[in-house]
Amino acid sequence: MKDKLKESVDTRRADFDLYDADFDQMWNNIEGDLNKSRWNIRGMAGKVAAAILVLVMVSWGFISFKFNDVAEGVALHEISPELAETEYYYSQQVAEKLSIIKASNAGVDQEVMDNLMALDSAYQDLKKDLKDNADNEEVIAAMIDNYRLKLSILEQILTEIKQHDQREQNNEVNI
Repeated sequence: MKDKLKESVDTRRADFDLYDADFDQMWNNIEGDLNKSRWNIRGMAGKVAAAILVLVMVSWGFISFKFNDVAEGVALHEISPELAETEYYYSQQVAEKLSIIKASNAGVDQEVMDNLMALDSAYQDLKKDLKDNADNEEVIAAMIDNYRLKLSILEQILTEIKQHDQREQNNEVNI
């Protein structure tokens, strides 16, 4: 098969050599295309570097915003070890009650959840107030009262959930 192809090319050599090739011009075109592709690669690398830079700057801004938000107030544990223990106790109790409520899949009213979020917001305001005057006993007492109120609300919700579950069990037993 190779022989037939070679024979065919040799017999039609004149047909193939219609145009004279300017090899210098062809190499110049190839070199020009190579330079353009290198420029495109550099341009693409610049675009990627710029995108990464923007991403890093946005991430840094977000992180610094979050840390500054936390740094706007003073928490109880930053004042004294006794208050740290108190804050830890109440925060653990609140977290425990919230997890029990969420695990029970009970439909808690949105109004109750809004009230809890309002208490969280009030606590953040108290932290800001405490930053201005760390020795203010009234602010510290208000922060502890905030925890107590939130804990009381959560305990009431848990009590209602238990009562509801008991009524359902009694209804199932009676049926």
